[in-house]
Amino acid sequence: MTGAAQQSDRRRFLTAGAAVLGAAASAQLWLPGTARAAGNPLPDGLFTLGVASGDPLPDGVVLWTRLAPDPLNGGGMPDAIVTVEWELAEDERFRRTVRRGTAQARPEFGHSVHVDVRGLRPDRRYWYRFRAGGQLSPSGRTRTAPHPHQRGGSLRVALASCQNWQHGYFTPYADMLVQDPDIVLFVGDYIYESAPSATAVRRHEGTGEPYTLTEYRNRYAQYRTDPDLAAMHANAPGWSPSTTTRSTTTTPARSRRTPASSRTTRSRPG
Repeated sequence: MTGAAQQSDRRRFLTAGAAVLGAAASAQLWLPGTARAAGNPLPDGLFTLGVASGDPLPDGVVLWTRLAPDPLNGGGMPDAIVTVEWELAEDERFRRTVRRGTAQARPEFGHSVHVDVRGLRPDRRYWYRFRAGGQLSPSGRTRTAPHPHQRGGSLRVALASCQNWQHGYFTPYADMLVQDPDIVLFVGDYIYESAPSATAVRRHEGTGEPYTLTEYRNRYAQYRTDPDLAAMHANAPGWSPSTTTRSTTTTPARSRRTPASSRTTRSRPG
């Protein structure tokens, strides 16, 4: 073999080796810490509550998910901190990733995750997803707010309020999804605290009105399992910080940089 041929083969070998190592490193990044450490496997169905985003700014947005394989019974997660990976891209196939990282899903917060992503471009759509325990979440779509000095353009805003699980299915969200709003404003009564009714179209979970933190998380989780509501959460940011239960005495105020959809933890016990 000539020296030129040997050099060519060596270059091909090094190029192929670099590609393999790069792919392995990328795959390793998308494996959560628990899986890399060969720890106890997590239950199946971690992302039953889907994904959401909120509080859009010109340079950022908050991403949310909650690990809850048994959402109506406290979540069903082990009493341990779980590493969750997240990714934000400029395209729905995640070929142009612009941000990625990890977050901690902690048991005291119901194993929810809130990622405050900054350094984004104003008035842009982005796609995002999470991974934990080798399981991949549904992908979501979000949008940053326009620049405060931007002139012209348009913004499609959807308004929603007063959704009672026991009064029927949330099919208007399917129509809202078709209309493709840029942001959703929810102005009140995201859940109702009434006890299960035998004559309801579909019954509230539990045996009575929620009082404890776990009971509120179960009730919020039940509402989030409605497929049309979950799809709308995944496709537009927003969801206003207004009071979202029928009783103001049992619902604490929401912090500014926590999306309304994340009320399952930090400031809302849903």
